[in-house]
Amino acid sequence: MSAAAGLRDTVTSEERRRLYEAEGFWDETSLPMRVRSLAERRGGDPAVVDLAGARSTSYEALERDSNRVARFLLQAGVQAGDVVGVQLPNWYETVAVDLGVLKAGAIVNPMLTLYRAKELRQMLSAGSAKVLFTPRSYRGFDHVALVEEIRPDLPSLLEHVAIEEPEPGSTGFLDLLAAYDDGELPKPRQASAVSELIFTSGTEAEPKAIMHTEQTTNYMARATWDALGLGEHDVVWMPSPIGHSTGLNFGVRVALYHGLLLVLQDRWSKSDAARLVEEWRCSYTLAATTFLSDLVDEAASCGRDLSSMRLFGSGGAPVPEQLVRAGEERGIGALRLYGSTELLIGTWNRAESPPAKRVATDGIAFPNVEIDVRNEDGESVRNEPGEIFGRSPGACVGFFADPERTSATFSPDGWIRSGDLGLLDDDGYLTIVGRRKEIIIRGGLNIAPREIEDLILREPEVAAVAVVGLADERLGEITCACIVLREGCELHLPELVARLEAAGLATYKLPQALAFLDALPATPTGKIKKHEIVAALDMQTLETTGGVGAGAKR
Repeated sequence: MSAAAGLRDTVTSEERRRLYEAEGFWDETSLPMRVRSLAERRGGDPAVVDLAGARSTSYEALERDSNRVARFLLQAGVQAGDVVGVQLPNWYETVAVDLGVLKAGAIVNPMLTLYRAKELRQMLSAGSAKVLFTPRSYRGFDHVALVEEIRPDLPSLLEHVAIEEPEPGSTGFLDLLAAYDDGELPKPRQASAVSELIFTSGTEAEPKAIMHTEQTTNYMARATWDALGLGEHDVVWMPSPIGHSTGLNFGVRVALYHGLLLVLQDRWSKSDAARLVEEWRCSYTLAATTFLSDLVDEAASCGRDLSSMRLFGSGGAPVPEQLVRAGEERGIGALRLYGSTELLIGTWNRAESPPAKRVATDGIAFPNVEIDVRNEDGESVRNEPGEIFGRSPGACVGFFADPERTSATFSPDGWIRSGDLGLLDDDGYLTIVGRRKEIIIRGGLNIAPREIEDLILREPEVAAVAVVGLADERLGEITCACIVLREGCELHLPELVARLEAAGLATYKLPQALAFLDALPATPTGKIKKHEIVAALDMQTLETTGGVGAGAKR
């Protein structure tokens, strides 16, 4: 039996499955079914725009090309339930491949283009992937050579398909697919079968292999439509990598499920982003704080009309209050949210959320999503920090081949333990405090970095900040603020501490060390890699309450 045979729902009870089916949250709809219907009804309408807006492809062409991909996979020996790795950028080809994988009855394993030998070897081995799609070369990196290097470690891999980077007017890979015009496609697998295997990008530990189905992901596509008030004239702009859950499920899937135009952005450029939003009247996206910040900056400097962007969902990293306000001043509806690959969306502000909530919280629960915050005794609490638990028809159906983490994360009655800390107010709005593993314990007192980060981000000299704990012989840990300064600015520890004291921060939470960084290392989805920051800090250059280089050790 191959490893892929274990790719099945391992956490949903029969009682909960019957409930979700009876309520209509789960049905037998699949993304290929939706695209087929769109091709029949709106065949010539544009479905996907890519290559910086230079190429537009219709629903009819997408249906044809994804069918060809499916036939290729079947002829290559892919069977129902096999895993296919897709490590491709935000190109139309990627959308056709992802859809073709589903049509072949296989499981799509989206992967970020920046993954290298370690990550690829681990991910492709875990699911016994049968086929892998990569660029031939992308951003100067030779993906063919990489796959040749690791292929001896991948005995299940039957085919590696290397795709040339497309250019406007060229067809390349799509021409090769024409050889697969004939042949029947299999009947769709049940929508309850695993259809996506997504590995977390990992901020601290080995990635988790998270399993989703057409039922869980399509529920979220429908909930997004309903909760945000999307309509047939909305346009989806997706700069987030579609090699990850955010771009795939809240870009590609939301657009294709509802028949909305999908505008893909591959290489990040804030000027291109502003141009695409203005030219195509893009109105919805889900992207990291960096994308939002850059778009707001560009809107302020270039004078483009970005008022169509009424639904800019952002999360994964702190979204400063002043950034939400700055977006609104430029006509960009910035909506803070909380989600994860396991839960997909937990909470999301709405355009109609009260201004104070929209600016300062991470939103209210999505339709039929249950959010609970629990203290150390497992009791539900309000208006005080605790661990976030979620239960949802859009939640994943387990971790693949990881029983230890599965049992520690999923309860028999469907709750997912997030490891994140939040505060739930009386109105049901959630505010993220941080992650349990990021909690700093100074002299026996718990300190949540997010609270301090939010205050520091208000300072005009600060472009970005991460607060981390450093080992200390006397206190166990001390708090270190790692800051990226705005150009031409200075800020020193005594001044920062004085401002935080003036803002009312408790004395024991005040930073005792300060480091200056050129940038904060982050995952492609915007989560700060704090473990990398700590590992790279030079203790001799820190500003501390005892002077430079004093008081802390790693």
